[in-house]
Amino acid sequence: MSAPTAAGRPGTPFERVLGTGSDVVSALAVLGMLTGAIVVVSDVLMRWFFNVAIVALNEVMAQVFAMAIAATLPAGAARRVNLKVDLLGQSISPRVARWLNVLGSLLLALFFALLAWRIWTLGLRFHGQARATLILNWPIAPTYFFVAGAMSVAALVQLGNVILDLVQPPPAADGGRTTPVGAAVLLLLSALLAATLFWYVFDYAGLVAFATGNPGWFVVVAFFVLWLGVLAQLPIAAVTGFIGVFGTMLFIGGASSGNVFATDSMEFLMNPQVATLPLFLMMGSFAVAAGISSDIYRLAYAVLGRIRGGLAYATVAGCAGFGAVSGSSVATAATFGRIALPEMNRRGYSPSFATGSVAAGGTLGALVPPSGAIILFALLTEESIATLFMAAVVPALLALLLYFAAITVVVRMNPDAAPPPDKDIEPILPALMRALPVILLFTLVIGGLYGGIFTVTESAAVGAVGAFLLALSRGALNRMRFLSVMSETTATTALIYGLIFGALIFSFFVNLGEAPDFVARWIGGLDMSPLVILLFFILFYLVLGAVMDSFAVMVITVPVVTPIIVGLGFDIYFWGVLMLIIVELGLITPPFGINLFVIKSLQPTLPLVRIMRGVLPFIAADVIKIALLIAFPALVLWLPSTMR
Repeated sequence: MSAPTAAGRPGTPFERVLGTGSDVVSALAVLGMLTGAIVVVSDVLMRWFFNVAIVALNEVMAQVFAMAIAATLPAGAARRVNLKVDLLGQSISPRVARWLNVLGSLLLALFFALLAWRIWTLGLRFHGQARATLILNWPIAPTYFFVAGAMSVAALVQLGNVILDLVQPPPAADGGRTTPVGAAVLLLLSALLAATLFWYVFDYAGLVAFATGNPGWFVVVAFFVLWLGVLAQLPIAAVTGFIGVFGTMLFIGGASSGNVFATDSMEFLMNPQVATLPLFLMMGSFAVAAGISSDIYRLAYAVLGRIRGGLAYATVAGCAGFGAVSGSSVATAATFGRIALPEMNRRGYSPSFATGSVAAGGTLGALVPPSGAIILFALLTEESIATLFMAAVVPALLALLLYFAAITVVVRMNPDAAPPPDKDIEPILPALMRALPVILLFTLVIGGLYGGIFTVTESAAVGAVGAFLLALSRGALNRMRFLSVMSETTATTALIYGLIFGALIFSFFVNLGEAPDFVARWIGGLDMSPLVILLFFILFYLVLGAVMDSFAVMVITVPVVTPIIVGLGFDIYFWGVLMLIIVELGLITPPFGINLFVIKSLQPTLPLVRIMRGVLPFIAADVIKIALLIAFPALVLWLPSTMR
């Protein structure tokens, strides 16, 4: 399980100043993104109606969004939005956890400081070379300087976090002890790091010779250290980044590895598609502010509530609709848990059936496009975001239908699971009219993308501006709510892009060490069919999905696993969608499924075993879905093949 957000301890003057300053900077950053989205939408409208386009808009937006995204990093540091895996959280004592937090903040400070230094150096070089954009001939060095400055501030904020962690009162002595498992992980990690440091200091040439002479095994050892660091609850961005930089340094030298780190990060930030993710995140935040979750749920219940189990059908359908604008499985489960569970309990639904419906419906959040997880996979693999969106459409519809089938089976086999149909149901037309703006927005965003009317960045801009106007027209954007949207967008953007910066250099190191080829040769020696190997990876991802966030799973595994799967003859778009489905299934797989604990937090008196029992029919539906997709890959690949 991951802990993507963790607020600091407000109260001290330093924290108040830090919080206020980061809020101002993040608000300006997100306002810059929203302004950029409005400009992009204006360009689309001008092309449609006047056949006139803004000159070199991509050049301008690339620099605007690079600076805006970088400006979210200090606020993310102040809010401690660091992705960690707390699988061993109960196995480590509070005192040890405190020192691990200090170490994590220090690593992140060094991570951002190193990146800032190398980006600043590149900026100086480009300034001396008078590097400029192709069309407008704008100098690019100022963008590099701004990004380096923002990362420097993020590094300073992380150092502030280190100081705050050090001066806080120590945990109570009776706060728990480190278990043997936790101690073993920490001791093994410490021993490996100490041995590597000793080898580096006293026999650097021998260490380089080992790495370059045995690149495959060296990367395998690095992965082992990576997993130990992840299990020790260190921030994933820092762990992947430092392992990537250190490993790359042994292969090509220290200066070159720093240049690769900075160059890859800046090329990624200035990629025209980089705006897609924060804009879709903004779309989701504005849509939630507009109250679309209730609208979707009302419409789904008005349509489906006339049959037994109508609220369960409506919950799953509502989760699918909400997932189209939120893009997060955990957020979808939490949102509909608050909306649907009280209503289902009041009407006499079985608690196990009710919670199982919400937990399973939540997994649709990351599958229904536009999805943040799909965008991340596309960015990590440099594949088309639009094509991956289209590839996920049919599997998402299949998932919805199979969940409906699971509900039907449950209510027929156990009529007590749901009451008789409710006769007092809102007419469909008023519910449809209320939800119509959301339906039109989703249709415009995805339909325009499918029809080739929008690029993926234009689609994201249309979605963000449309959701903003919807929230504005409903009077939902008071000062506090608007700041909340800014905060949510900032926190998630900082979290994801911090992960990506670490993933880029780690992926470079993995490919430099020929790890995919090494593993592929090992698998080839097992004399197994590609299908058997694929099933092995399915089980592997199912376990990971039960204990880790989908973003963390992708950052750690995609650089190695994806080339192997493609080398076995499977299409990369097919694999991207299938992997996401499997990881999302892990969210409801006992005993560690994250969504199960989300629902448990909403229903604290309900035993966890009953929630687990409630998701079993939906797990069966997911297994059928995976089998169908493997048997008929065209279910994933047909719709992308029809795109213009």
